[in-house]
Amino acid sequence: MRAAESTEYLYRLHCSGCHGLDGEGSSVGRIPPFPGIVGYFAGSEQGRLYLANVPGVVNAALPDGETADLLNYVLRVWGTPTRDRGKPFTAEEVHHLRARPVDDITALRQALAVELAKKRISIAY
Repeated sequence: MRAAESTEYLYRLHCSGCHGLDGEGSSVGRIPPFPGIVGYFAGSEQGRLYLANVPGVVNAALPDGETADLLNYVLRVWGTPTRDRGKPFTAEEVHHLRARPVDDITALRQALAVELAKKRISIAY
């Protein structure tokens, strides 16, 4: 199996149950969509912290390298290329982001929303 195929498999296995195969999420359960939103998170340190610590990523219990591959897959598929997505995630970065405690993931997302709103970017869904 090629790396891209195995990463797509990881997405299907660990993410598509909530976010769907199309990445559109669901209003039921307040599952955010990826298109039009996820690329904005990867362009900032706090956004990258958020992506590495959302419940689905944390609960997938994947090794750091596979988590980095999976996050990069989501950004490649649903992050708009013209947006600042920052550099690709690495296993080392994921390891360090996971070591930083995030007590309230919802509060972190709200803080990101405020920062992005200052740039006239909405991540509402």
